[in-house]
Amino acid sequence: MIKLLSPEADAVLPLSTEAQNEFRLHSHELTSTGKIDWMHLEVKSGTPDGSLPRPVVFTWEGDDCAVLEIADNPAFADAGRYPGENGSVTVYNFRIARKYWWRVGDSEVRSFVTEDLAPRWIRVDGTTNVRDTGGWKTEDGRRVKQGLLYRGGEMNTHVFITEAGINTMVNELGIRTDLDLRGEAVGVHTESPLGVEYCLLPFAAYDDFAANPINLKEVFEILADESKYPLYYHCWGGADRTGTLAFMVGAILGIPEDDLYLDYEFTSISIWRGIRCRSGEGMQGLVQGIKPYGTNVKEQAENFLRAHGVTDEMMERIRTILLEEKED
Repeated sequence: MIKLLSPEADAVLPLSTEAQNEFRLHSHELTSTGKIDWMHLEVKSGTPDGSLPRPVVFTWEGDDCAVLEIADNPAFADAGRYPGENGSVTVYNFRIARKYWWRVGDSEVRSFVTEDLAPRWIRVDGTTNVRDTGGWKTEDGRRVKQGLLYRGGEMNTHVFITEAGINTMVNELGIRTDLDLRGEAVGVHTESPLGVEYCLLPFAAYDDFAANPINLKEVFEILADESKYPLYYHCWGGADRTGTLAFMVGAILGIPEDDLYLDYEFTSISIWRGIRCRSGEGMQGLVQGIKPYGTNVKEQAENFLRAHGVTDEMMERIRTILLEEKED
């Protein structure tokens, strides 16, 4: 009989690291370090990648090489299976605020719950700064669905996704569409390293976006097409062009303004040099650029999108795809 050791039964498990939680507490104190040169990013030397999630480590006694099974239902339908080594398996990329059941061979069944704390960080070998748009709560009490819309860094120019990373993207996350926002990829890349549908639509960041939102309607047409999901959108670092699009999408979904800023600021702990903060020249360029369009961020984003060809029907389809139903 196999004896389960950890996690303990009915545990509540954090998926954010201590460094991520510490950053969360103080991100609003960050100050600007000048304009971000988002076309020429540099890697921080000697600094670990802070954008990786905290893993869950499963341990047991008995058959050291037994298979760990994990599912989000007690019947273990569609369970993930992980071969053990020395009575242990390390697993990443759980969804937040979700109950899971697990067992090893002929062991008892245990369950645990993951902490309700967005964002949902994602580990993808060979790329960085990947996270799920899902998990954030909206101002009207709804939640953005997990497992549909992912943001992150590039996979094939300055950093290179591995076979293990491709497996995570395609087989674990189920990515169907690679939405590439890099203008520098034009004439260089014509297909996705994931082998999925590739949409190359150069995008701008911050005040450049507000002044000239190239491909805005085309990008939102893709986001309004349910058949494109799960979808991964990225630029170079998943930081500035990606951050701009994430801000606009999150705003029309109704994510609170402070959370939109926090999600943007979390890029500061990735491998890319430069502090991203709400008071910085970049974000303020975006905020001031859309400010004339309304009295709050949601209204400003919606009216800005309308003024540049994005229809109410498209925005409503995006909300229908990405938002959970309201709880009674």
